[in-house]
Amino acid sequence: MGYLRGIVHGMIIGGAVALLYAPKPGRQMREELSDRLDQVRGQVQPVLDQAQGVVESARPQVERGISKAQQQAQRITRRGTESTGGTAYAGPSSPGSGSAPGPGV
Repeated sequence: MGYLRGIVHGMIIGGAVALLYAPKPGRQMREELSDRLDQVRGQVQPVLDQAQGVVESARPQVERGISKAQQQAQRITRRGTESTGGTAYAGPSSPGSGSAPGPGV
């Protein structure tokens, strides 16, 4: 992830330096940048649309998986509560195992 961040920062810095040293007038440069941005948007939009379609088609499967996992967790919790006589597991009960310091500390 750090490598990608470095690339993005390099692109931003490189673009800023290119604008500072550009031989064209500001208005002409802004128009060209606007045109290029429109081109990039046109190329990226189909990819974004496809990605959104994949996400939307996967959503029902993901929701079913989450529901099954929640049901299974509830069953496991019920089994654990039933096997301990109705009390939930509260961790080790040995003295000194808590987070507070003992007497004399």
